Amino acid sequence: MEKKRVGLIFGGVSAEHEISIITFDQAYKNLDKDKYEAVPIYITLEGDWICDDRLKDVTRYKEIFTGDKSSLKKFNRRFIPPYPLRHESGGFLQKLSDTKIEIDIAFPLIHGTGGEDGSLQGLLELADIPYVGSNVTASAVGMDKVLQKHILKSAGLPVVKFAGFLKAEIETRHDAVVKEILGNFRFPLFVKPASCGSSVGVSKVDSRDFLAVALDEACRYDRKVIVEEGVVEPREINCAVMGDDDEIHASICEEVFSKGFLDYKQKYLAGGKKGRGGMANVARAIPADIPVETAAKIQETAKKVFRALDCTGAARVDFLLSKDGNIYITELNSIPGSLSFYLWEKSGFPFPQLLDKVIGYAQGAYRRKKMLRRTSGFNAVQGYLSEKKEE
Repeated sequence: MEKKRVGLIFGGVSAEHEISIITFDQAYKNLDKDKYEAVPIYITLEGDWICDDRLKDVTRYKEIFTGDKSSLKKFNRRFIPPYPLRHESGGFLQKLSDTKIEIDIAFPLIHGTGGEDGSLQGLLELADIPYVGSNVTASAVGMDKVLQKHILKSAGLPVVKFAGFLKAEIETRHDAVVKEILGNFRFPLFVKPASCGSSVGVSKVDSRDFLAVALDEACRYDRKVIVEEGVVEPREINCAVMGDDDEIHASICEEVFSKGFLDYKQKYLAGGKKGRGGMANVARAIPADIPVETAAKIQETAKKVFRALDCTGAARVDFLLSKDGNIYITELNSIPGSLSFYLWEKSGFPFPQLLDKVIGYAQGAYRRKKMLRRTSGFNAVQGYLSEKKEE
């Protein structure tokens, strides 16, 4: 059987660029090479697309991508056109197609802006390429924490008290916004850019003195900000979900322990013992040491979140567990870091099998889409022209 060419798209013009490179490295090393041909597709911080086998060795990235544009000349700069490749013309135009990427399935591995927000999925829809993960709408809603919270709340699912504000509103009505927040929320608060992950631009606010600074920090990363009321001394519980229209699975739960709130720099850039970085400050319990009925409730709620947001592929739902046993949904990540493989491995799905499953979901979603009737031809146009002729 001929191998499927799977385009692993990673990097991106995103604050989570480096995390995406790590996710790519893990996915590439675990993709079944007997079944799939991996095609690395790297989007630089400047937005250039590179498709080159040398990208498979991430140990050289710091040496190669120095910010000097001349370094790009060493690689094959390619792109995916916003139309089906099968419609390519021949003849003298054929040479133009040499710069186009030919893949059977796309596998978006970009976290955050430009990869997880529906924009890349929209390009793949126009190019008529099957792709792993959620569709355009689900990706966009999964990225926007304000819209996501509104949808989950309307579905009757438990979310913390929240409010969304536009950057323009914060800048023009700064004092009024601060006053509104202080009048409606209790400390601690979490102030976040609406569409960033990995704690980028996120601040924990324990007093009114820091609130204005936190709002300004979040505005550096997004045009929209979400303010959430914190849960006092919560336990952080995560659960991964994968599935499509026909089936859905929830992983075992994990509990994340950290020495206080960690922002992006503390998580990924801070020095740790033996160079392990800031994530050395974070420990995980897999499975989480919680009652069986609580774990089951979290797993069932995670599935409901997945369905409410119309997701496909692999996602992770983060929760807060209060002292009195109540659970609150923090957010759904439609492309979680490392695809949360560590949760699936403990749930009976080794990483290669996880990748195979989500690729299968992508193929199924593509087949279902192709069965839908999208057009009636030119009947409406002919009717319109006939009416004009009679006039």
